[in-house]
Amino acid sequence: MLKTMEPIFPKRLELELASSCNLRCVYCPRRHLSPLSGFMEPELFKKIINEAAHYPDTVIVLHRRGESLLHPKFIDFLNLIAGKFKEVQIATNATLLTEEKFRAITDAITFISFSLDAPDAYNNTRVPAKYEDVEGKILRFLEFNNKIAGGKVRTQASMVKTEHTPVENVAAFKEIWKDRVNRIRVYEEHSKDGVFGAIKTPRNQRRPCVMPSYEMLIYDDGNVGRCNHDWNGNPLGDIKTNTITQIWTNAAYKGLRAQHERLEISDPVCKNCDSWYPEMGTQGTGEVIEK
Repeated sequence: MLKTMEPIFPKRLELELASSCNLRCVYCPRRHLSPLSGFMEPELFKKIINEAAHYPDTVIVLHRRGESLLHPKFIDFLNLIAGKFKEVQIATNATLLTEEKFRAITDAITFISFSLDAPDAYNNTRVPAKYEDVEGKILRFLEFNNKIAGGKVRTQASMVKTEHTPVENVAAFKEIWKDRVNRIRVYEEHSKDGVFGAIKTPRNQRRPCVMPSYEMLIYDDGNVGRCNHDWNGNPLGDIKTNTITQIWTNAAYKGLRAQHERLEISDPVCKNCDSWYPEMGTQGTGEVIEK
């Protein structure tokens, strides 16, 4: 049985800068939701960062259900966060990478993941993006990061593998990116049936998930979710009216931790999730190749 840890502040904060997205990826759980279209207000972002900055070891993640680079204040947000935290991560479809954003990213971000596919599949899975255009933008960023920024940002190329993905597509993806990025990740498709966090082959024995004691997700409107597999659950709090610390220690969070500790999980988001994390630092589902 997991002994619940309750640190005074989340070890990881996932901030949804944008719920809007410019692509219609065939794997994305967005397809099971009403249209998402929103951006985090600058004052809300400042409030979050001002509180979190007292805990510089907190991992900051700047994405969730949408494409963060769509935010009209994206560069301003990065300028605000630069130098305040030891680790700042982001995932992007890379369609909106520009020379102007390169410097802001390398000044503020420590890890960036590019969401891609094998070239033979990309144009059909990441609609309406075109592989050649996106690959070119990523390669220009990688050159900037390596030659101008001294390789400050660790990089990842990721793809989604389904039951229908040809093995040669996975092999081709790994071959293309193995000498270009620091890490390659092949994710297992999840939430295919509309149950968020569900995967085709769940783990054999359910164990408590550490996320209720580790991560807080803050949506673009300030509502608080459980973790990266919470796409539309009832919020655990509202950052617009409370602090992170107040929500982290409220009755809703304490109750969720107790459910996991006892393995009596009734929370509608958690109980059907197969993508739980048994301990901090685990990679979840899928294959990871480190350079």
